[in-house]
Amino acid sequence: MTLEELTLEIYGERALTYFDSKHLVVWAVNVLSLGYESDNLYILAGLDNAFTEERESYFWKSIADLKLDIEKSEEDLMENYALTIAKKAITKEVGIDYAFSQMRKIVSASGYNYRYIAFYEIDEDLDYLKYDNSTLYNKGLTLENSKEFILEEMKIFVEMENLNIPREQREKCYCETCKNLNDPITKNKFQLKKPFKYTVLACGICGSDKLKHNSNHDVKWRIIEQSKRDN
Repeated sequence: MTLEELTLEIYGERALTYFDSKHLVVWAVNVLSLGYESDNLYILAGLDNAFTEERESYFWKSIADLKLDIEKSEEDLMENYALTIAKKAITKEVGIDYAFSQMRKIVSASGYNYRYIAFYEIDEDLDYLKYDNSTLYNKGLTLENSKEFILEEMKIFVEMENLNIPREQREKCYCETCKNLNDPITKNKFQLKKPFKYTVLACGICGSDKLKHNSNHDVKWRIIEQSKRDN
């Protein structure tokens, strides 16, 4: 990684509700390994047992030494950090449990932004599986395949972010009748028991209620492929 990439990762992590200042020490060690030098960097790299305030002080002194001027909004920093963590999970530079825990923090710190909401939904479903053996959002998720499922979500997240797929496109469903991605509509249905009338989501093209929803990985990959074709 470059100096800027290393520093953007630290900035992004600092935007979360909880930040372990030991990562500033790791940052200093990594920057030194790139060939950059300063007295403050060397001091920070040795602060394994120091308090957060001391680490923070030498971090900002090191930033000044390196003449780094990175001006990004908190939202941009968080987005950059989320992409970094997801890519590291995919390449196995970090474990999937650690990456998932960071993504859960990002969900909360971002105010449950739609870009990251899938990781909140997976977390909720894992709780339901433990206590009720059911899921609310992800039908294909089990306790046994959770690591593989989360890794697949990381891959989808990186693809969607790299393609800058807008929210309205991400929220499309797939119709198993007409085989199209579509914006679902509400449709009234009737039955011979209470409630006699009820509402379902239906295909916005053909009206069929045989839909796969956008939490489904297959649907997400279809959205990605369509976006690639459209671009």
